[in-house]
Amino acid sequence: MTFTDIKRRSLIGIAGASAMLLLAGCGAGTPTTQKEDGPVTLKVALWGDTKRADLYQQAIDLYEKAHPNVTIELQFADLTPYLERLTTSAAAKDLPDVLFMRDTHVGRYGSGGALLDLKDFIGNTINVDDLGEAAVSTGEVDGGVYALPTHYVGQAIVYNKEVFEKQGINVADIKTWDDLADAAKKLSDPANSFWGMSDASLDNPSRGFEAFVRQNGQEVFTEKGGIGFDADVAKKWLQYWKDLRDAKAVPPADVQTEANSSGLTNTVLPTGKAAMAVQSTNHITQLQALTKTPLGLSSLPITEGASKDWRFFPPILISAAANTKHPQAAADFINFILNDVDAGLITGVNQGAPSSSKVRDALAPKLDEKQSAFVEQISREQQEPARAFPIRPEGSEQLTSSLLRAAEEVAYGRKSVDQAVTTLMSDAKRALPGK
Repeated sequence: MTFTDIKRRSLIGIAGASAMLLLAGCGAGTPTTQKEDGPVTLKVALWGDTKRADLYQQAIDLYEKAHPNVTIELQFADLTPYLERLTTSAAAKDLPDVLFMRDTHVGRYGSGGALLDLKDFIGNTINVDDLGEAAVSTGEVDGGVYALPTHYVGQAIVYNKEVFEKQGINVADIKTWDDLADAAKKLSDPANSFWGMSDASLDNPSRGFEAFVRQNGQEVFTEKGGIGFDADVAKKWLQYWKDLRDAKAVPPADVQTEANSSGLTNTVLPTGKAAMAVQSTNHITQLQALTKTPLGLSSLPITEGASKDWRFFPPILISAAANTKHPQAAADFINFILNDVDAGLITGVNQGAPSSSKVRDALAPKLDEKQSAFVEQISREQQEPARAFPIRPEGSEQLTSSLLRAAEEVAYGRKSVDQAVTTLMSDAKRALPGK
């Protein structure tokens, strides 16, 4: 069973559990960077719904018009079956020529030989000048470059403007995590089932935790696939949210867990049960669509004495398969997706803020208020220093699960913070055995 072909305009589920990823020997040797003039057919795969697929098909039509020798077959599926299909396709050495990639998976596919090393194409076929300081490092594995960012998201506080105004709180005054806690307590009205903010310790994945760790000068992962943070910073994180829970400034565990169980739709901010939440920047557009109450966007708070280069921007990545018969054409198409302004105006902010600053600038006048807010925030924050975010190693998803489990144990009163941290660090070492 294959991905759905966009030209059929229907979405077919892809069944079957993930197979073992058997990637050894998938490399394609040294790629050619010579132009391919003969007929070329490229298979391009992405995850998402029919709306996203239609946008990318329109961009592909532009590319095909400019490259009449190239035919592109666009395939798509929902995220879970998409990732399952990539696993089986990689094992069969039959990945699509070009594929959109998650930062949670590029490490294993890159190190396993399933992806084409783009390093030889960067600077000639692929232009990375406008993609941001850390662009190349987002897909760098073992000295090779196996993916590049097409879009970025950031971390932010999304807040209820009306509640903030009513309580006389200026969001610009919230600069530290302590400021955030003070505001949450002031905004809370637990007797009426309204809380100052959502409990970010029970989010999955916890981008807030990742930011907190980096602000403390540590990393979630090491470059060699080990744990990059210590028990002390994990304790600070869990204790911070326990204190807010004890102060009734965030919802009780059962309320928060139920609210998180069905995506953004029923979370406590859009349903009017909380005044603010830690969110990815691009989620403001989705959250605003769920409520008539005006929402605002503000930068994430920092710890006292925070590392100045802590910021990171989780990317949507694009890769080429090692098994492609057309590496030069694949690289050229990747460059088109990254840098072509006309294509960027079509695909817009469907997957986040475009990685190219030129595309973002061209797109800015066409965005609505909420879209502009998150794109402008990312553009502004990318002017700040940002150290590379280590590639997520195999086992990173188990760590995410362990972190959530530790937070739940504390939230439900089953373990103390110290006990939960002890278990978390033990679980983390098993999931991430690297150094």
